[in-house]
Amino acid sequence: MAKGYLQVPDWFPWQNQGGGVAVADLTGTGENDLVVFMVDSPPGQKTGYYKIGRNIDATGIPGNGWTAWNPVPDWFPWENQGGAIAIADVDKDGKPDLVVFMIDNPPGQNEGYYRVATSLQADGTIAGAWGPWIAIPDWFSWENQYGAIALADLDGDGNLELVVFMVDHPGNQQNRAIYRVGRKLDAGGNVTGGWTPWLDVPGWFSWENQGTGIAIADTQSSGKQDLIVFQIDGAVNQKQAFYKIGLDIDINGNIGGGWLPNPGASGPVNLSWLGAPAWFSWQNQGGGIAALERDGKLAMVVMLIDKPPGQNAGYYRILPLDKNPQRDGQWDVQTFHSGVVAVHAALLPNGKVLLFAGSGSSFNRFSSPDFGNVNKGIYMSVVWDPAAQPPNNFFHPDTLIAADNRPFDFFCGGDSFLPDGRLLSAGGTVGYNPYRGRRDAALFDPESQQWTFAGQMTHGRWYPALITLGDGRILAASGLTEDLDSAHNQTVEIYSSASNQWELHHFQPDFAGLPLYAHLFLLADGRIFFDGGRMDDALLVDPCIIDLTTDPVGTIPVPGMTGREMRNQSASVLLPPAQDQRVMIMGGGPQGKPNQTDAIDDVDVVDLKVPNPGFTAVSPLNLPRLHLNAVLLPDHTVFVNGGSLKQEDEPLARLQAEIYDPATDTWTLMAASGVPRLYHSTAILLPDARVLAAGGNPEATDKVAWDQDPVHEEMRLDIFSPPYLFRGPRPTITGAPAEWQYGQTVQIQTPDAGNVRWASLVRNCVTTHSFDGSQRLVDLEIDSQSNGVVTAKVTDNSNLAPPGWYMLFLVNQSGVPSIARWIRVSSG
Repeated sequence: MAKGYLQVPDWFPWQNQGGGVAVADLTGTGENDLVVFMVDSPPGQKTGYYKIGRNIDATGIPGNGWTAWNPVPDWFPWENQGGAIAIADVDKDGKPDLVVFMIDNPPGQNEGYYRVATSLQADGTIAGAWGPWIAIPDWFSWENQYGAIALADLDGDGNLELVVFMVDHPGNQQNRAIYRVGRKLDAGGNVTGGWTPWLDVPGWFSWENQGTGIAIADTQSSGKQDLIVFQIDGAVNQKQAFYKIGLDIDINGNIGGGWLPNPGASGPVNLSWLGAPAWFSWQNQGGGIAALERDGKLAMVVMLIDKPPGQNAGYYRILPLDKNPQRDGQWDVQTFHSGVVAVHAALLPNGKVLLFAGSGSSFNRFSSPDFGNVNKGIYMSVVWDPAAQPPNNFFHPDTLIAADNRPFDFFCGGDSFLPDGRLLSAGGTVGYNPYRGRRDAALFDPESQQWTFAGQMTHGRWYPALITLGDGRILAASGLTEDLDSAHNQTVEIYSSASNQWELHHFQPDFAGLPLYAHLFLLADGRIFFDGGRMDDALLVDPCIIDLTTDPVGTIPVPGMTGREMRNQSASVLLPPAQDQRVMIMGGGPQGKPNQTDAIDDVDVVDLKVPNPGFTAVSPLNLPRLHLNAVLLPDHTVFVNGGSLKQEDEPLARLQAEIYDPATDTWTLMAASGVPRLYHSTAILLPDARVLAAGGNPEATDKVAWDQDPVHEEMRLDIFSPPYLFRGPRPTITGAPAEWQYGQTVQIQTPDAGNVRWASLVRNCVTTHSFDGSQRLVDLEIDSQSNGVVTAKVTDNSNLAPPGWYMLFLVNQSGVPSIARWIRVSSG
């Protein structure tokens, strides 16, 4: 059983053919009772059963225990393809009634039926009577993969409507999810106002479903009813569950307010779904949802029937649907666009953000004579100033022209910061079809906001990995060369800004080399760690420690990582604080596209301080995802957003963020963004402790000018405020020296002295292709804090904190961070 789920006791079937859940106050005391339903599938005739968990608390635990299973009388099918329940006062006598729904699967065409049992008691008995089975007209499916019902007064006239939902499974085609409304039920549950036509749920992507559900609730506190649709996708391996919300459903079934999570969008962007967290089943045989209100806050009960080898089991959990920034954080989409796709993103040491893309995955743009023409708006890069107001918040650097009289194309190069704050971008695209790597390298100066050339590498690098070393030099590894055969560049080069030259190194002959965009980390002893993360490369190389002091360069394998073949487009971080020397790799999926295998949720951590390090599995992600972005937060947690369940698949985009706390080994689901962040998306920490999410172009465009089509080129900027920004006042830094030396004791002026939990240096992010090898959080050793001064010691190890600019954060005892101060660390 996965985290967060509660088990329904005394589950007895070995096979099920449907299930559902409902919530109601069966005692009239204002408490919620949980009614769980399932279809037992023994050999022969099937049977429906329900049981009640009485007086559930906020977590779903029934304070007054569970009833026994109660059979639904007169169950007649020998095969079912779904079943569900709903509870409402159908006969208007002030008492809750139970409505049972099922899909009969006889030889030939299927049929849908429902019946009403009046006056459901808290012990599960029916004080009234069971009505007859009522056929749902115009049922057309010959095969269904589950269905559900909901009851609500959709026009406010005091009469209930019956919403019937089902998944049509047409064989070797994609499934179709449809619903219809039976208007104005009478006391016996008969539809007196006619039935609507069948209406489609937009964006249904499953080819196989293993459970469905619907619910009606006012999810936006707008006074209007909304339709919540739930599905279990029968993926190739581990199953996943999703839901979406249709705003403002009327009596004719029309969705007047669009579909969350993208209600104002049109076209494919309106197809996205939210994920049900921590789904663990590899086979399901039914499931459902129900709306629940407690203390004025809306939640959703998610129920599933797990089908492991052997006996089945039923589980459920409660998911909040209310908006609570203190719990979930908050997303804010900016009113302006970035101007280029943020394939690469960097926080400059003046607080501005550099976004750069080069050709941005467009061969036509790359080949056009207008490529790089800033006068026509075809920019290579852009600087965004978060402190400025539109239209004065963007600056476009000049295009850098290479020796071949063509623009230097940053696309798919590697990036890292020099100690003086300049950004080095090395490699990139010199040719498409096949992709070939550049030998060029360029420097971006935050002061002039312009690019200049740096010394050339020995050979080209497309998809290289760059990290800054403890002496301030920058290492470049891997990538494809400039050759037409797209060969791997299996050398290592180290750039020195003092000489403006690269130093060439080779691996030992028996080492297969590093994959593209290899995830590399500088360790405290100066060695380099490769954790197995990579980008779109079939070359499978086990994690290893790389020793640059040997000639040729030597490697030591590090065992134990799970999902070795599935770490394409994973994310990796050096867990905070850097002194702990623990690297975490999370998520990922198979190499190559299109693929039929979903992303994984596996997360592994390795402690590199021990003599013989090896990976250990820790808590998995709430939502499996690949091409996720991971950002270190000042409160020593890890923020993750974006990605998809399948590579470059927008309907399966992971819109909900999540945060990992290493201290408790827990992942907590955060608020959902309305902007899918897929391939070529980025995320970076801002000095105000918020996170900027940008970019994404899962489908390459054929256009030359930058496009506002989010399917091809996503240029909206989205900023996430973590929950710690809603927990009270922030600590402040009123003074601190801007230049620090290794081993120095520094004084930080703050009125919060005495309430500071951490003083930390966070290296500014520079990221591309789901990885940032430069970001790290280094704790300062606090010697004392009183009288408005925090006295702390800087690490004396430049491998822990490579020379350069850092953001200084103070975090108080409540976990709230300050706004950062920029600090440059050097050896003097």
